[in-house]
Amino acid sequence: MYNNFLDLEEKSSNLFPVHVWPVPYQGTVSFGDGTKNGPEAILKASYQIEPFDLELEADISKLCSFITLPFQRINVAGPGYLYQEMTEFLNEYDPSKDFFLTLGGEHSISFPLIDFYARQYPDLTIIQIDAHADLRKDFEGSPYSHACVMARALDLGIKMVQLGIRSFCRDEAELIEKSKQQILPFYAWDLPSPTQTAEKIKDFVGDGPVYVTFDADGLDPSIMPGTGTPEPGGLSYSWVKDLWKNLWPGPRLIGMDFCELAPIPSNVVSESVAVKSILKILTTYFSSLRKQVK
Repeated sequence: MYNNFLDLEEKSSNLFPVHVWPVPYQGTVSFGDGTKNGPEAILKASYQIEPFDLELEADISKLCSFITLPFQRINVAGPGYLYQEMTEFLNEYDPSKDFFLTLGGEHSISFPLIDFYARQYPDLTIIQIDAHADLRKDFEGSPYSHACVMARALDLGIKMVQLGIRSFCRDEAELIEKSKQQILPFYAWDLPSPTQTAEKIKDFVGDGPVYVTFDADGLDPSIMPGTGTPEPGGLSYSWVKDLWKNLWPGPRLIGMDFCELAPIPSNVVSESVAVKSILKILTTYFSSLRKQVK
């Protein structure tokens, strides 16, 4: 078992603490499986990724201290029970100061985190990278399915930015259309440049708190083949990393997750891309804060 994200020592200095929480749940997957192996694959791949980013001229090990928590015990009774157990665990933490990097697992594991932060921040906005809208009222009998996670966030009155979506049912499309005050969609086939997208997000969010939920299938399967519901025509790694460079300084990042990685045996591309995607978000954001202080 891999002990800590990026194989870095846990530190208690002036570095910003990030709680890395592996949640290997795949109870409602609807096509390919394997997401239960995602957290361990990401941790393993992180040992091979350099913490220094030459493009940003920043080293995440000088910005953050990672504290990898024990793997969440999985309740096989269903996603509603998992939600309850994750919520009980999160009640021991403070959403005003505790930053979680949660590793899925399927996308249903995001809702307990979203709920956790929404209780502290009524003006919270979700930035969702995803191939799917995830706005179904229920799916295969469960309102807590991975296909419903954004619908549950919508029930809480949370605003959301959807990036790269390209697969949804008619009901979801109609919901997006009538929820323009609450949902800002960027469809994969009609993406503005990263600079233009970042400006539109800033206009929508302001300088308020944001939570990033990153579904692996938001990326194009040519670079992210290891996911249960791949959709062609996804986001490129270059487009996404340039988005973060243009978004920050900007809204306050309070937490994030990376979900739906289903590693492929003897192929480490997907988990390596996952780690790099996570690092680009964290390094871009925390280095921007450091520059502001200076």
